[in-house]
Amino acid sequence: MENDKGPKGYHDVGGDPAGDIPMVDLPWLHWEKQVEAIRGLLGDGTRRIVSLDEVRRGFESFGVEKYNTLSFYRRRLAAMTDVLIEKGIVSRAELDEAIEAGTLRWTDVDTPP
Repeated sequence: MENDKGPKGYHDVGGDPAGDIPMVDLPWLHWEKQVEAIRGLLGDGTRRIVSLDEVRRGFESFGVEKYNTLSFYRRRLAAMTDVLIEKGIVSRAELDEAIEAGTLRWTDVDTPP
């Protein structure tokens, strides 16, 4: 789709007909707050590890299917992860190991003795 500024990306839905907007304040889930806190820490004035622009570039380059499948905070988390890997701050292997360790830790908590 074209507008006066050039081609419009799949993520740019401003001005498109979308029906009524639900006027309900949904509570933040705990993990959503954690994603927002991590984003704030990674991009604060002291660390400047991952900027908001880098996160935006990350999720705007997912492709339409991935973009539309993920929720807002899942998009943010995936984009931050991609940027950290891209910059060499963490490797995919290190991330996978940490996820596995966390999964095992939480599985052990849920398993009765």
